[in-house]
Amino acid sequence: MKIFWIIVVGFSLLVAPVQAETKRKKTYALSMKIFKEIEKAQVLVEEDNFEEALADLTALLEKRSSDYEKAQIHNLMGSIHYRKNDYESALEEFIKVLDSKNNMPLALYKQTLRTVSQLNMMKEDYVNAKLYCEELVAVAEVPDQKDYALLTQANFKLEAWGDAMESALTGREVAYQQQKVPNENILILLNAVYFEMNQVDKMPSVLDELIKYYPKTSYILYLASVYGQLDRLDKQLVLMESLYEDGKLKDRNQMRNLASLYMSEETPYKGATVIQEALDKGILEGGVKDLELLAQAWRLAAEREKSLAVLARAAELSDTGKNYLKKAYLHFDMAQWQEAQESVMAGLDKGLEEKLKGEAWLLLGMTRFKLKQFDRAIEACEKAKDYKNSLKHAKQWITYISTEKRKFEAMQAPIS
Repeated sequence: MKIFWIIVVGFSLLVAPVQAETKRKKTYALSMKIFKEIEKAQVLVEEDNFEEALADLTALLEKRSSDYEKAQIHNLMGSIHYRKNDYESALEEFIKVLDSKNNMPLALYKQTLRTVSQLNMMKEDYVNAKLYCEELVAVAEVPDQKDYALLTQANFKLEAWGDAMESALTGREVAYQQQKVPNENILILLNAVYFEMNQVDKMPSVLDELIKYYPKTSYILYLASVYGQLDRLDKQLVLMESLYEDGKLKDRNQMRNLASLYMSEETPYKGATVIQEALDKGILEGGVKDLELLAQAWRLAAEREKSLAVLARAAELSDTGKNYLKKAYLHFDMAQWQEAQESVMAGLDKGLEEKLKGEAWLLLGMTRFKLKQFDRAIEACEKAKDYKNSLKHAKQWITYISTEKRKFEAMQAPIS
């Protein structure tokens, strides 16, 4: 946080009358005596002799001086305490500056209000931070969007969402009226306020402004996330894809998200290549979850052999037989009955959660039926009947297999 000093660069500037702004038709000046004492204190500060400087300034306050001179002394003392990281003492001194508000230039008054508000923010006294900042924006003849950013921050910390939105919108409007770029913090806070008020639909326009004026990858990712919340996956994909093509996606979760978006938007081949590239570059470690996602992408892209190869690796690494079961289904779809049977058995041997066991036994029965192993197929389906989720289909398959077995045996019987 920046604390403003009243440091005068030349003798003539310090002792010459200071003309106030339009509303304050007074002139302000430091006497030669006070000037010399302040100059001495500044030299001590530059030499890091903070305590000696404070002692001299404290003694100076006991001497006869005008309100304006006292304000300057307290201002310097506040700055010294700030440099010492003694923020509580700094705040006390700057508040004393405000005691002379009717006898100082408006610029000094505004500067001190801003500083006091900032220090209150630092000590998490958001109520007083807001009060001082409201005074700051009220007295300003030319509004400053940065002051509205500070007021918005105080409102936000107080969870006064309506006030925060109003001050943020006002600050942004001030910027546009003055043909300036909106303050980054105002836009960040406005976006956060919309989120807190559950007005997610208003967030994209604010994030568009942030990206326009402060083009950071984090804002683009945030906008992509918001589009995801709004179920605008097409827009989310465009943003993620642009970052990927620019080489700005380096996080494993971002790569997984992009691959999933490609699959949801019916371009699974691109999703598979993204995962494969991330694996090749070491962005993804090639754990079970990554391999499962890659296998899914290849399967959706009709690259079944590639999907099988990846599923085989995933099945070996898995703690359960779930991926062997997935592999078995794919073999079954490809009419590879023997391979399907072997994969189901491998899955059962490795262990399956209860809800998958009935499914596995039913699939085993179906593969054995395709291999004309009717009795063993019925035996597998009988085991599938022990599980509620596969009971109905198991009964149907037992009836069907029994019928087909009789037909097959009849066709095999010699003609008499």
